[in-house]
Amino acid sequence: MKQLFGCVLLVLICSITTRAQEKFDHRYMNYYYSPKPNTIIYNDTLYRGSREFRYLFYRQRNPELIRYFKKHQANKISGQIIGFVGTIAIIFGVRDISQSGQSKGTGWALAGGGFAATLFGGYLSLLGQANLQTAVALFNQQNHRAGLGIGASKNQLGLVYKW
Repeated sequence: MKQLFGCVLLVLICSITTRAQEKFDHRYMNYYYSPKPNTIIYNDTLYRGSREFRYLFYRQRNPELIRYFKKHQANKISGQIIGFVGTIAIIFGVRDISQSGQSKGTGWALAGGGFAATLFGGYLSLLGQANLQTAVALFNQQNHRAGLGIGASKNQLGLVYKW
């Protein structure tokens, strides 16, 4: 009974800190992690996938943003390829292990190497997402600073404060 009460209490504590929806500020670029495709919301427009990200980042003409986008793409593609090769290696390794014969050592090596490759591919995919998050943070830092300006026309003088 105490264990059940402890488990229920743990679930309640964890659920208090979770939220069903994530707030975002429409003035900023917002990045949302998702397995596929990643999503950026900017100026009430939803950007999904590398083609739309390329359009968004190249339109800014900022070499740092483009560099982070390219690093994201390289890590994502490399991670997917290495993860796929690792999965294939696991399948062939398990096949060799389950067959009777002399190739059990090779099967274990394939399965172990495939597992390591799959983990490394996932790590590269996470690095790609971190690069995209860095690009979004850099964009928000560079483009959304408060500013003070003075404007003058023919018969007026004005002070403008941009948030």
